[in-house]
Amino acid sequence: MKFSAPQTLKTIAEIIDCPFVGDANHEVLGMNEIHVVDPGDIVFVDHPKYYDKALESAATTILINKEVDCPEGKGLLISDDPFRDFNKLSLHFSPAALSNVAISESATISASAKLFPGVFIGNNVSIGDNTIIHPNVTIYDNCVIGNNVVIHANTVLGADAFYYKTRSEGFDQLLSTGKVVIENNVHIGASCTIDRGVSGETRIGEGSRLDNHIQIGHDTKVGKKCLFASQVGIAVV
Repeated sequence: MKFSAPQTLKTIAEIIDCPFVGDANHEVLGMNEIHVVDPGDIVFVDHPKYYDKALESAATTILINKEVDCPEGKGLLISDDPFRDFNKLSLHFSPAALSNVAISESATISASAKLFPGVFIGNNVSIGDNTIIHPNVTIYDNCVIGNNVVIHANTVLGADAFYYKTRSEGFDQLLSTGKVVIENNVHIGASCTIDRGVSGETRIGEGSRLDNHIQIGHDTKVGKKCLFASQVGIAVV
């Protein structure tokens, strides 16, 4: 997830009420998981096994639960619970936006697209030319649907990632701020579920075909012209 405007290390530290190491004006442009970070991103790490990976990643701000030497050109946010504070930042920069109509006014839908009864289109969704969306399909916020796409009945695009931290009182969910991108000429069968990325995107490549009852987990990248038979499930681990 990229922020709508650049932030500073000091500002981020104030939002989550934690100390920081580095230049107070160190620029922060977004937040992402370790496998999708870019320079300017925040990444969180809360297990010693992954400290080095996070510190050496492309991320230039590390939200970490240990005081360590700060790599040159980077900033540290020292937190007793990076998972919790990553969620705080998600809520701050991507607050939930209620949509109480079937098709959000902020959605962009091509005049040549065909939507059947019962379709729900969330906020900031984009739907391309000649796309057909069959009854009772649900498309959550920020999804991008290309041209000449077919989505059959009861499919759900953009539900939350299945990502939890075990705590003594139960499971704590990492909030999802990403999206689903369906490229041109993709066909998706009935009753499929494609989860959005945690902070990035889940993407289905151009020309791919998904049979009925397919589950695509968060952050998955499907290539071009792939075929999936019924009841296949894919998850990033």
